[in-house]
Amino acid sequence: MITQYLLPDSAEQAVAELAGNAAVLGGGTLVMPAAHAGALDAERVVGLARAGLAGIERDGGRITIGAMTPLAAVAELEGAVGRAAAAVGGPALRNLATVGGNLLAGAPYGDVGVALLALDAEVRLSARTIPLAELWETFDPAGEIIVSVAFEDDPDSVFVRWARRAANSPAVVCVAVSRGRVALGGVAPHPVRSPGAEAGDPAAAAREIDPPTDAIASAWYRRRMTELFVRRALEASHAV
Repeated sequence: MITQYLLPDSAEQAVAELAGNAAVLGGGTLVMPAAHAGALDAERVVGLARAGLAGIERDGGRITIGAMTPLAAVAELEGAVGRAAAAVGGPALRNLATVGGNLLAGAPYGDVGVALLALDAEVRLSARTIPLAELWETFDPAGEIIVSVAFEDDPDSVFVRWARRAANSPAVVCVAVSRGRVALGGVAPHPVRSPGAEAGDPAAAAREIDPPTDAIASAWYRRRMTELFVRRALEASHAV
């Protein structure tokens, strides 16, 4: 049962409040439905709205996005990250959902993480900075928060996705390509790189994965769509 709602003024204060049974609230698109359903296993909620973690900064060709930046703002960027953010839900959801929350959303969500992985992004956490590829295996929700994510801009990067419906539908598969790197989403618990696709073989990309069968699609269908959309993404990247 939730007994406290806290609004710390900084990332440092937010981390200090995580000790014990606490949940972090960013845009609320994941936490609030769980709370309303009585499925949120937390006694305290630590909100990040006042922690100063929103905004997009450019330093030459490098872009840094604060964890609390809404996806509506990210959708205005060029390249794969902007396209991935624009593909998330509808306008109302994108005005609430944040970059940090999208990175931790888990499959079949987290399309923005796919684009950022292809861009070889790094993530600044409250006490360390790591390659994005390490986030999903090492992140400790009880002791750290995402502060920002940074990457070298690539306006020519590519993002494609396939879903059952054009809008408001989780991806069966999504693919991002940037400077020879290829990342996949919807086919694993979190975004993954594809060595086979990076070697130019869409069929190898489908063989590398072990996708789930769920209410969205079967594993067989995900593999078929992976090969098809990797091929499309690679062709689009070569055409730029």
